[in-house]
Amino acid sequence: MNYFLLILSVFLSLSCWNNRKEDEIKKIEVKNNRFSDTTIFNYDSVITETKNLLTDDFIIQPFSCFVIISNLQESETDKIIYNTIAPAANCFYNDFFQKRPDELIKVFLFKDEKSYRYWARKLFDDDDVSYFGYYKPSQKTMLMNISTGTGTLVHELTHAFVRYDFPDIPAWFNEGLGSLYERCSLNNGEIIGYVNWRLPSLQNAIKNKTYTELDILFDTDDDEFYGEKSGFYYAQARYFCLYMQEKNLLKKFYKLLRDNFEEDKTGKSFVVKMFEKDLKSIEKEFKSWASKLTLKN
Repeated sequence: MNYFLLILSVFLSLSCWNNRKEDEIKKIEVKNNRFSDTTIFNYDSVITETKNLLTDDFIIQPFSCFVIISNLQESETDKIIYNTIAPAANCFYNDFFQKRPDELIKVFLFKDEKSYRYWARKLFDDDDVSYFGYYKPSQKTMLMNISTGTGTLVHELTHAFVRYDFPDIPAWFNEGLGSLYERCSLNNGEIIGYVNWRLPSLQNAIKNKTYTELDILFDTDDDEFYGEKSGFYYAQARYFCLYMQEKNLLKKFYKLLRDNFEEDKTGKSFVVKMFEKDLKSIEKEFKSWASKLTLKN
């Protein structure tokens, strides 16, 4: 209850700019939220600055370490905040990540592709953007075409949180984690990834013998990972993270790599240490497991 009173007192000093009156703004208590100390955030300046750039049809709402900016209806915005953003934050900081953001992250929720692309161009001069959404670390900003669902939102939330907890995370693991949670559950304080649309890319590579070994994936730098084989690398990294999750090793690996990064910036030695097998044996079992997965609607 002390947490709720703290958040309520912060919210009462702020405005949520749209056509609603201040006393009509919905205040919802989120139990067990890990970002209880919101006094470190200067909501007013971020909200004022953002409000001046937008039209009156936007809702601007402070929540935890976020400022949520949405042209959805109030009820739809609240549903995304309290059914996706809040539980995802709780899951990530429940025995996974440690260091929390110490600055505000802006999350734009656009109701359709048209408004998403319009405002991406107007606010950031971004033209060549993902259909689903993206994260701009330098701007501490996420832009979501939320009409595609909330999977990409959780993906980008992963990147936003990891940036503070493990800023040196290699691209393969950063994108492996993010894409793992494109399809997930957020229950009982734990986030769990499931098979998703990236599976055929991996399985086809295994079947067609165009598969590239894990050893090469672990050695990729940013240019290589995001280069011409990026579609395959995303799938391979995602499903290796899913494989570690199924073996109950994913969180252990994350912490091993984060806390001992200077010893091995690729993560290879930590994979071998966890599985207690050489990399070729791990890969053989991983490929066999991945080949048997099925994609369900």
